[in-house]
Amino acid sequence: MAEVRDQPVIIKKYKKAAEGGHGGSWKVAYADFVTAMMAFFLLLWLLTMTSQQKKIALSNYFQNYSIFEKGGGAAVATKQDTPGQGMFDVGRAIQPAPPKTVLANELADRIKRQVDDQFKEYRDRVLIFTDDGNLRIEIIDTVGSSFFEVGGTNLSGSGKALIQGIVPALKGMDRKLIVEGHTDSLPYPGKGFTNWELSTQRALSARMELEKNGIPPNQISMVAGYADTKPFIKGNPADPKNRRISIVVDYKSSMKTAVPPEKTMQKPALPDSPPNLVQ
Repeated sequence: MAEVRDQPVIIKKYKKAAEGGHGGSWKVAYADFVTAMMAFFLLLWLLTMTSQQKKIALSNYFQNYSIFEKGGGAAVATKQDTPGQGMFDVGRAIQPAPPKTVLANELADRIKRQVDDQFKEYRDRVLIFTDDGNLRIEIIDTVGSSFFEVGGTNLSGSGKALIQGIVPALKGMDRKLIVEGHTDSLPYPGKGFTNWELSTQRALSARMELEKNGIPPNQISMVAGYADTKPFIKGNPADPKNRRISIVVDYKSSMKTAVPPEKTMQKPALPDSPPNLVQ
């Protein structure tokens, strides 16, 4: 027993290892990952709730934003020079509309739904966008297909049906309408009848069809033919898509504002209908 008491007392200390291989810093990284995923799914949800037109406008806003430009611009889609290549830009907002009027983006959605429901085959030939505060509805031709009779100025059956389908969205608006006719740069192959007469008479045919389907005559403030001076495809003036009818909803006007008699447009006398030639 004496020998046991004389033995030295040995005390062993065990140092507890740190939690995990990196001491718990993984928790911070994991929290950052979860936060990033939450933000990502929130972004996906917002994208699904945003219309295509607003997505394009927002995309261009962030791509073209400059700290050296004046603030206060709105991310509103507007038409640029080259369709299909940066068709939308930022900086020009739609003019404020008085109460009880249809806003431009709401009207565009209504017309788009109408075309999608009734004229799916023409979805790519009815383009809707804002331009300098107004809403433009472009009804365009394509290679071998026109909304007018071959070489003539009268609307074809499909052209009449399409305008008839758009009219319900335009009825009852407190805004004036402008009807424009456009052609490509190919000269009209007839004597005494040029692209100026062709574009003007086609615009008049579209006006008559609008009024026939319920648009009041006093709602149409102007009918104009521009021939090939305002091509839709600026890089190719001869492109068939330049042959089109434009219906412009003028958001700077109001049906309540009387037009002075001296400013009322006088519809010019036009020559006889052209020969049945292909345009």
